[in-house]
Amino acid sequence: MLATTRMKKSIRQPENWQDFESLCKKLFGELWNCSLKIKKNGRLGQPQAGVDVYAIPEGQSKYWGIQCKGKDNYKKSKLTKKEIDKEIENAKSFKPELETFIFCTTAVKDSKIEEYIRIKDIENRENGGFEILLYSWEDIADFIDENRNTYNWYVDNIQFKDQFDTQIDFFGVDNELIVKPKFEKITTKYRIKKPIDNQIEKSIFPHHAFLSQVEPIGIFGGSNKINHSWCSFETLIHNSGSTVLEDWKFYLYFDENVRKIDDDFTNDIFMYEKLSKYRTTFAYDEDNMILYSPLDDKPLIQKDSRQFKSYFIPKIGSKEVSIRWELLARDYNREGTITFQIEPEYENSTKTAWVDSKEDEKEEIEIIEFVETKKSS
Repeated sequence: MLATTRMKKSIRQPENWQDFESLCKKLFGELWNCSLKIKKNGRLGQPQAGVDVYAIPEGQSKYWGIQCKGKDNYKKSKLTKKEIDKEIENAKSFKPELETFIFCTTAVKDSKIEEYIRIKDIENRENGGFEILLYSWEDIADFIDENRNTYNWYVDNIQFKDQFDTQIDFFGVDNELIVKPKFEKITTKYRIKKPIDNQIEKSIFPHHAFLSQVEPIGIFGGSNKINHSWCSFETLIHNSGSTVLEDWKFYLYFDENVRKIDDDFTNDIFMYEKLSKYRTTFAYDEDNMILYSPLDDKPLIQKDSRQFKSYFIPKIGSKEVSIRWELLARDYNREGTITFQIEPEYENSTKTAWVDSKEDEKEEIEIIEFVETKKSS
């Protein structure tokens, strides 16, 4: 009797790093027989201690963690010794401590990197740490071929069908998920009047009087005041699928930690009408939402991208701002959440107010938006 064999398909890499993480979760859930317990670590923008996917494999008593390498131009990614050292150190802070730490990468096999992993593995275990393993794309492709559930899910349902797929990226300060608004910190010192000051009454300038009149920053300005409390970030939408996106729009919904929002369209009243036909971004203050609508409803073809800038002012004292995003298109929609860390900077100023008694002497601190007036040239 002749044995039957399955023709092995050439298994290519996923189109984006999000799908690679999902593939690792699916594959190792099957390999470790823990598909209901394996999880992705946290959400986008949160510290992950070097671990993207984690679980306790069947028969084990401690956690195993996976680092899915290659999030920047990941299909051409190549592991370096510096990256390996950094991620190993990060993984040491994962709680509870790991028993095994695995690098999964879409990079091709590299004998020098594999040798370095073996050295770091022995070194780490001799110091009482976790085991370190590396699986390159060829290893992962073999695992996919050997595990039926993952094979059917990835090859038959994901890889070889026409599909919608997108990669959504956000960039704040230095391309990180961080923004640095600048506020003014006013210290008011209440001091008892000296005899010489009895006839001199110094008043405090009412800072809030002009804040509501400050126009938000647009690309072309439109105001003689600059509000340094505005934060900006870029949104990149990339069609990584094999199907054209038609009738599509992109929405950003800001959480309650945001005071104001603005798009990147001009605030210059003289340019507004002339440029309005080229407008693609629209801020809706009442809904705390920004809409990106492509010019003339132009489709987003495969491998093409769109990028736009958004602005917001966080509430004073906020440590983070979460933004829910939603992509709506014909026959396709996708949504997610991005979180920016707030790292405020302060411009310090001091005011003096006079009081009549020693008991009223004190100091008060007020934090407001930092607004400067442009100097005329």
